[in-house]
Amino acid sequence: MKTITPVWHCNFAHEIHLLCLNLNRYKVLSVDTEFPGFLRDTPRDAPEAILYDDLKFNVDKTNIIQLGITLMDDHGDIGPTWEFNFKFDLEKETHAQFSIEFLKKSGLDFQKLKQDGIPRNVFVMNFLKILAMHRNLKWVTFHGTYDLAHALKLFTCETLLPNTARDFAAKASSFFNKLVDLKLAAKYSEGLKDVEVGLAKLSRILHVRRLGEAHNAGSDSLLTAQVYAKMMDHIGDGSLEGFLYGLEDVRIGRMYKPRFMIPLPHPMPVQLGPCAAYTISFSPQISVQQHGGNYCVAPMQPQPCYFMPLPHIMM
Repeated sequence: MKTITPVWHCNFAHEIHLLCLNLNRYKVLSVDTEFPGFLRDTPRDAPEAILYDDLKFNVDKTNIIQLGITLMDDHGDIGPTWEFNFKFDLEKETHAQFSIEFLKKSGLDFQKLKQDGIPRNVFVMNFLKILAMHRNLKWVTFHGTYDLAHALKLFTCETLLPNTARDFAAKASSFFNKLVDLKLAAKYSEGLKDVEVGLAKLSRILHVRRLGEAHNAGSDSLLTAQVYAKMMDHIGDGSLEGFLYGLEDVRIGRMYKPRFMIPLPHPMPVQLGPCAAYTISFSPQISVQQHGGNYCVAPMQPQPCYFMPLPHIMM
Protein backbone atom coordinates (compact mmCIF):
# COMPACT_ATOMS: atom_id res chain seq x y z
CA MET A 1 0.00 0.00 0.00
CA LYS A 2 1.31 3.45 -0.89
CA THR A 3 2.03 5.84 1.96
CA ILE A 4 3.10 9.46 2.28
CA THR A 5 5.86 10.11 4.81
CA PRO A 6 5.71 13.54 6.47
CA VAL A 7 9.22 14.87 7.08
CA TRP A 8 10.00 17.35 9.84
CA HIS A 9 13.25 18.52 11.41
CA CYS A 10 13.22 15.61 13.88
CA ASN A 11 13.18 12.83 11.24
CA PHE A 12 14.85 14.67 8.37
CA ALA A 13 18.25 12.95 8.62
CA HIS A 14 16.73 9.48 8.48
CA GLU A 15 14.31 10.23 5.64
CA ILE A 16 16.80 12.10 3.44
CA HIS A 17 19.08 9.07 3.74
CA LEU A 18 16.24 6.80 2.60
CA LEU A 19 15.57 9.13 -0.34
CA CYS A 20 19.22 8.90 -1.32
CA LEU A 21 19.19 5.10 -1.21
CA ASN A 22 15.94 4.81 -3.18
CA LEU A 23 17.34 6.92 -6.01
CA ASN A 24 19.57 3.98 -6.86
CA ARG A 25 16.42 2.29 -8.14
CA TYR A 26 13.99 5.10 -8.97
CA LYS A 27 15.22 7.75 -11.42
CA VAL A 28 12.02 9.75 -11.88
CA LEU A 29 10.92 12.38 -9.34
CA SER A 30 7.38 13.70 -9.34
CA VAL A 31 7.39 17.00 -7.46
CA ASP A 32 4.87 19.46 -6.09
CA THR A 33 5.18 22.45 -3.80
CA GLU A 34 2.97 24.45 -1.50
CA PHE A 35 3.76 28.14 -1.11
CA PRO A 36 2.04 31.13 0.52
CA GLY A 37 0.03 32.32 -2.44
CA PHE A 38 0.14 34.99 -5.12
CA LEU A 39 0.83 38.60 -4.27
CA ARG A 40 0.16 39.55 -7.89
CA ASP A 41 -2.35 37.72 -10.06
CA THR A 42 -1.60 37.00 -13.71
CA PRO A 43 -4.44 37.51 -16.22
CA ARG A 44 -5.49 34.44 -18.16
CA ASP A 45 -3.77 34.22 -21.55
CA ALA A 46 -1.20 36.85 -20.53
CA PRO A 47 1.92 37.01 -22.74
CA GLU A 48 4.83 34.96 -21.50
CA ALA A 49 6.83 38.07 -20.63
CA ILE A 50 4.11 39.22 -18.24
CA LEU A 51 3.67 35.71 -16.87
CA TYR A 52 7.36 35.47 -16.02
CA ASP A 53 7.42 38.99 -14.59
CA ASP A 54 4.56 38.06 -12.24
CA LEU A 55 6.20 34.71 -11.44
CA LYS A 56 9.41 36.46 -10.46
CA PHE A 57 7.54 39.07 -8.40
CA ASN A 58 5.63 36.41 -6.45
CA VAL A 59 8.49 33.95 -5.90
CA ASP A 60 11.05 36.63 -5.03
CA LYS A 61 8.89 37.81 -2.15
CA THR A 62 7.76 34.46 -0.72
CA ASN A 63 9.26 31.18 0.47
CA ILE A 64 8.34 27.55 -0.03
CA ILE A 65 6.24 25.82 2.64
CA GLN A 66 6.22 22.18 1.48
CA LEU A 67 8.02 20.08 -1.11
CA GLY A 68 6.47 16.77 -2.12
CA ILE A 69 8.62 14.17 -3.86
CA THR A 70 7.36 10.84 -5.22
CA LEU A 71 9.84 8.45 -6.80
CA MET A 72 9.12 6.14 -9.72
CA ASP A 73 11.04 4.15 -12.30
CA ASP A 74 11.08 4.38 -16.07
CA HIS A 75 8.36 1.72 -16.32
CA GLY A 76 5.87 3.65 -14.20
CA ASP A 77 6.32 1.64 -10.99
CA ILE A 78 5.79 4.08 -8.14
CA GLY A 79 8.04 4.11 -5.09
CA PRO A 80 8.00 6.11 -1.85
CA THR A 81 6.56 9.58 -1.29
CA TRP A 82 7.96 12.20 1.07
CA GLU A 83 6.42 15.49 2.15
CA PHE A 84 9.13 17.87 3.36
CA ASN A 85 7.77 20.54 5.71
CA PHE A 86 9.86 23.70 5.96
CA LYS A 87 10.10 26.13 8.82
CA PHE A 88 7.59 28.86 8.16
CA ASP A 89 6.59 31.66 10.54
CA LEU A 90 3.47 33.54 9.52
CA GLU A 91 4.53 36.50 11.65
CA LYS A 92 7.73 36.92 9.64
CA GLU A 93 7.04 35.47 6.19
CA THR A 94 5.32 37.37 3.39
CA HIS A 95 2.08 35.66 2.40
CA ALA A 96 -1.36 36.10 0.88
CA GLN A 97 -3.87 35.69 3.69
CA PHE A 98 -6.50 34.07 1.48
CA SER A 99 -4.01 31.38 0.44
CA ILE A 100 -2.97 30.72 4.04
CA GLU A 101 -6.60 30.22 5.08
CA PHE A 102 -7.06 27.89 2.12
CA LEU A 103 -3.99 25.85 3.11
CA LYS A 104 -5.18 25.68 6.72
CA LYS A 105 -8.49 24.23 5.51
CA SER A 106 -6.47 21.71 3.49
CA GLY A 107 -4.79 20.51 6.69
CA LEU A 108 -1.51 22.43 6.92
CA ASP A 109 -0.49 23.09 10.54
CA PHE A 110 1.29 26.43 10.61
CA GLN A 111 2.07 26.25 14.32
CA LYS A 112 3.90 22.96 13.74
CA LEU A 113 5.63 24.42 10.68
CA LYS A 114 6.91 27.28 12.85
CA GLN A 115 8.14 24.99 15.63
CA ASP A 116 9.20 21.78 13.88
CA GLY A 117 9.76 22.71 10.24
CA ILE A 118 13.01 21.88 8.44
CA PRO A 119 15.37 24.87 8.12
CA ARG A 120 15.72 25.50 4.42
CA ASN A 121 19.51 25.71 4.55
CA VAL A 122 19.70 22.28 6.23
CA PHE A 123 17.55 20.74 3.50
CA VAL A 124 19.55 22.34 0.70
CA MET A 125 22.97 21.34 2.04
CA ASN A 126 21.94 17.69 2.14
CA PHE A 127 19.72 17.54 -0.94
CA LEU A 128 22.37 19.02 -3.22
CA LYS A 129 24.77 16.28 -2.16
CA ILE A 130 22.18 13.78 -3.33
CA LEU A 131 21.76 15.54 -6.68
CA ALA A 132 25.54 15.47 -7.11
CA MET A 133 25.47 11.70 -6.69
CA HIS A 134 22.42 11.00 -8.85
CA ARG A 135 22.77 12.99 -12.05
CA ASN A 136 20.52 11.29 -14.62
CA LEU A 137 17.12 12.09 -13.11
CA LYS A 138 13.81 12.99 -14.72
CA TRP A 139 11.50 15.50 -13.04
CA VAL A 140 7.72 15.40 -13.51
CA THR A 141 5.34 18.21 -12.60
CA PHE A 142 1.79 19.30 -13.28
CA HIS A 143 1.56 22.97 -14.23
CA GLY A 144 4.97 23.19 -12.67
CA THR A 145 6.04 26.77 -13.35
CA TYR A 146 5.73 27.90 -9.74
CA ASP A 147 6.86 24.53 -8.41
CA LEU A 148 10.14 24.73 -10.31
CA ALA A 149 10.60 28.42 -9.55
CA HIS A 150 10.27 27.83 -5.81
CA ALA A 151 12.47 24.74 -6.02
CA LEU A 152 15.12 26.69 -7.95
CA LYS A 153 15.07 29.49 -5.39
CA LEU A 154 15.42 26.89 -2.64
CA PHE A 155 18.24 24.94 -4.31
CA THR A 156 20.31 28.02 -5.16
CA CYS A 157 19.80 29.75 -1.79
CA GLU A 158 19.18 32.95 -3.74
CA THR A 159 16.51 35.47 -2.86
CA LEU A 160 15.80 36.58 -6.43
CA LEU A 161 15.00 34.66 -9.60
CA PRO A 162 16.81 35.56 -12.84
CA ASN A 163 15.49 38.63 -14.64
CA THR A 164 14.30 36.86 -17.79
CA ALA A 165 12.59 33.59 -18.63
CA ARG A 166 15.56 32.58 -20.77
CA ASP A 167 17.99 33.12 -17.89
CA PHE A 168 15.59 31.24 -15.61
CA ALA A 169 15.60 28.28 -18.00
CA ALA A 170 19.39 28.31 -18.19
CA LYS A 171 19.78 28.29 -14.41
CA ALA A 172 17.04 25.69 -13.92
CA SER A 173 18.88 23.43 -16.36
CA SER A 174 21.62 23.08 -13.74
CA PHE A 175 19.22 21.01 -11.66
CA PHE A 176 16.47 19.72 -13.95
CA ASN A 177 18.20 17.89 -16.80
CA LYS A 178 15.00 16.17 -17.92
CA LEU A 179 11.61 17.70 -17.29
CA VAL A 180 8.00 16.85 -18.17
CA ASP A 181 5.01 19.08 -17.39
CA LEU A 182 1.87 16.94 -17.55
CA LYS A 183 -0.46 19.90 -18.03
CA LEU A 184 1.43 20.75 -21.20
CA ALA A 185 1.40 17.09 -22.24
CA ALA A 186 -2.37 16.96 -21.70
CA LYS A 187 -2.76 20.08 -23.84
CA TYR A 188 -1.33 18.16 -26.80
CA SER A 189 -2.98 14.81 -26.03
CA GLU A 190 -5.72 13.47 -28.27
CA GLY A 191 -9.08 13.84 -26.58
CA LEU A 192 -7.83 16.61 -24.30
CA LYS A 193 -6.85 19.24 -26.86
CA ASP A 194 -8.42 22.63 -26.16
CA VAL A 195 -9.75 21.32 -22.83
CA GLU A 196 -8.58 23.11 -19.68
CA VAL A 197 -7.82 20.39 -17.13
CA GLY A 198 -6.47 20.59 -13.63
CA LEU A 199 -4.74 17.74 -11.85
CA ALA A 200 -7.91 16.57 -10.10
CA LYS A 201 -9.95 16.52 -13.32
CA LEU A 202 -7.21 14.75 -15.27
CA SER A 203 -6.89 12.12 -12.56
CA ARG A 204 -10.63 11.45 -12.74
CA ILE A 205 -10.46 11.12 -16.52
CA LEU A 206 -7.67 8.56 -16.11
CA HIS A 207 -9.44 6.78 -13.20
CA VAL A 208 -6.68 7.55 -10.71
CA ARG A 209 -7.61 7.77 -7.03
CA ARG A 210 -5.96 10.26 -4.71
CA LEU A 211 -4.25 9.28 -1.47
CA GLY A 212 -4.34 12.03 1.13
CA GLU A 213 -5.69 15.57 0.96
CA ALA A 214 -5.52 17.87 -2.05
CA HIS A 215 -3.23 20.90 -1.79
CA ASN A 216 -0.77 18.98 0.34
CA ALA A 217 2.53 18.62 -1.50
CA GLY A 218 2.98 14.93 -0.75
CA SER A 219 -0.49 13.94 -1.93
CA ASP A 220 -0.25 16.13 -5.03
CA SER A 221 3.17 14.74 -5.97
CA LEU A 222 1.88 11.18 -5.62
CA LEU A 223 -1.21 11.93 -7.71
CA THR A 224 1.03 13.54 -10.35
CA ALA A 225 3.16 10.38 -10.41
CA GLN A 226 0.08 8.17 -10.82
CA VAL A 227 -1.18 10.34 -13.69
CA TYR A 228 2.25 10.22 -15.33
CA ALA A 229 2.29 6.43 -15.05
CA LYS A 230 -0.98 6.38 -17.03
CA MET A 231 0.20 8.91 -19.62
CA MET A 232 3.85 8.03 -20.10
CA ASP A 233 3.31 5.66 -23.02
CA HIS A 234 1.28 8.28 -24.88
CA ILE A 235 3.32 11.43 -24.29
CA GLY A 236 5.36 10.85 -27.43
CA ASP A 237 8.90 11.26 -28.64
CA GLY A 238 10.15 13.71 -26.03
CA SER A 239 9.39 16.81 -28.09
CA LEU A 240 7.59 18.32 -25.07
CA GLU A 241 10.43 17.54 -22.69
CA GLY A 242 11.88 20.61 -21.02
CA PHE A 243 8.89 22.90 -21.56
CA LEU A 244 6.65 24.25 -18.80
CA TYR A 245 2.99 25.08 -19.28
CA GLY A 246 2.80 28.84 -19.80
CA LEU A 247 6.53 29.25 -20.47
CA GLU A 248 6.67 27.45 -23.76
CA ASP A 249 9.12 29.79 -25.51
CA VAL A 250 12.06 28.57 -23.41
CA ARG A 251 13.31 25.08 -22.80
CA ILE A 252 14.86 23.65 -19.64
CA GLY A 253 17.31 20.81 -19.88
CA ARG A 254 20.58 19.46 -21.12
CA MET A 255 20.93 21.67 -24.15
CA TYR A 256 22.40 24.36 -21.88
CA LYS A 257 25.16 22.03 -20.63
CA PRO A 258 25.54 24.02 -17.41
CA ARG A 259 28.28 23.59 -14.85
CA PHE A 260 26.68 22.14 -11.74
CA MET A 261 27.79 24.31 -8.82
CA ILE A 262 27.18 22.82 -5.41
CA PRO A 263 27.88 24.64 -2.13
CA LEU A 264 29.27 21.93 0.15
CA PRO A 265 30.91 22.15 3.57
CA HIS A 266 34.56 21.20 4.10
CA PRO A 267 34.29 17.53 5.13
CA MET A 268 37.10 15.20 6.09
CA PRO A 269 36.14 12.04 4.16
CA VAL A 270 36.45 8.79 6.08
CA GLN A 271 36.41 5.54 4.16
CA LEU A 272 33.77 3.26 5.63
CA GLY A 273 31.92 0.12 4.72
CA PRO A 274 28.28 -0.17 3.63
CA CYS A 275 26.02 2.82 4.15
CA ALA A 276 25.10 3.40 7.75
CA ALA A 277 21.97 5.28 8.76
CA TYR A 278 22.16 9.08 8.79
CA THR A 279 25.01 9.22 6.26
CA ILE A 280 25.21 10.48 2.74
CA SER A 281 27.78 9.09 0.32
CA PHE A 282 29.66 10.91 -2.40
CA SER A 283 29.33 9.13 -5.73
CA PRO A 284 32.41 7.16 -6.76
CA GLN A 285 31.98 8.59 -10.26
CA ILE A 286 32.39 12.27 -9.37
CA SER A 287 34.74 14.50 -7.48
CA VAL A 288 34.00 17.75 -5.72
CA GLN A 289 36.46 20.50 -6.57
CA GLN A 290 36.66 23.97 -5.07
CA HIS A 291 36.59 27.00 -7.36
CA GLY A 292 36.53 30.41 -5.71
CA GLY A 293 34.48 29.37 -2.71
CA ASN A 294 32.02 27.27 -4.69
CA TYR A 295 32.16 23.61 -5.49
CA CYS A 296 31.61 21.94 -8.83
CA VAL A 297 31.19 18.33 -9.75
CA ALA A 298 33.59 16.87 -12.30
CA PRO A 299 33.94 13.36 -13.75
CA MET A 300 36.78 11.23 -12.50
CA GLN A 301 37.97 7.65 -12.50
CA PRO A 302 36.11 5.36 -10.08
CA GLN A 303 37.46 5.71 -6.55
CA PRO A 304 36.50 4.12 -3.22
CA CYS A 305 33.15 5.37 -2.00
CA TYR A 306 33.46 7.86 0.84
CA PHE A 307 30.81 8.55 3.43
CA MET A 308 30.21 11.60 5.54
CA PRO A 309 27.97 11.97 8.61
CA LEU A 310 25.51 14.83 8.70
CA PRO A 311 26.89 16.90 11.57
CA HIS A 312 24.99 20.07 10.71
CA ILE A 313 21.56 18.63 11.43
CA MET A 314 20.37 19.78 14.84
CA MET A 315 17.80 17.47 16.34
